[in-house]
Amino acid sequence: MKNSNKNIQDRQEKILSLLCEQKEMSIPDLSQALNVSEMTIRRDCSTLSARGQVNQKKGIISYIEPKSKDNQNSLERINTSLGNEAAKFVKDGEIVFMNSSSTALKALPKLLQKKLYIMTNNLQAAKYISEDDKATLIMSGGDIVHDHLIMSGDIAKNSFSSMRSDWGIIGCAGLSIEHGISTPYLREAAINKTIIKNSRRLILVANYSKFNSFSNFTIGQIKDIDILITDTFASGELVAAIRQEGIQVIQVPQL
Repeated sequence: MKNSNKNIQDRQEKILSLLCEQKEMSIPDLSQALNVSEMTIRRDCSTLSARGQVNQKKGIISYIEPKSKDNQNSLERINTSLGNEAAKFVKDGEIVFMNSSSTALKALPKLLQKKLYIMTNNLQAAKYISEDDKATLIMSGGDIVHDHLIMSGDIAKNSFSSMRSDWGIIGCAGLSIEHGISTPYLREAAINKTIIKNSRRLILVANYSKFNSFSNFTIGQIKDIDILITDTFASGELVAAIRQEGIQVIQVPQL
């Protein structure tokens, strides 16, 4: 397993090296250059896309220049503000579903201060637990995906299927009118769809970088969203289009 993970890491580094030099390449070209299948290239590029290292569009993979530390810190602050805003809607006694999104996870510190039941498949949620918490945190169980510290598979899906929540708080990899809400991972898509289906109200937290983009798998449509929480840098055109669908959009000011 260690050797397999090392091979994957080495291959992904080679992909980044090629893209850094060429700026963009097609999946067939990358497949030929590395002597692996196109399916393997797609899987690797989905992982790199989720990390913000490459863009995928119509079979063309393009290199993303590494962000400066200041930009990374700025995006981190934005995501924290979105999570804090989402937590304001949840009241004592309610049940909350959260997906594995790092942005959705930003709501957890505030949620743990309330008398709630919170279910998530994000293993990183455990690091927020303290003896002062008022909420009950429920881990979904399931197959551990070590690369992302999440739980997936039938056990995780069945946990979310077995109950109904008052709120679903989710993040995404892409958001557009045409493709709706999307994620890069097939094994997470089914869980996200279940969260959307079994939540009475859905909050989507998505910063400006997720707007007008599409990842591999659609998990829901714009009409599935009750409240969209984003920042003031988000596309004004898309924000207006979403509001026309009758969805509440909150743009959190950034100081």
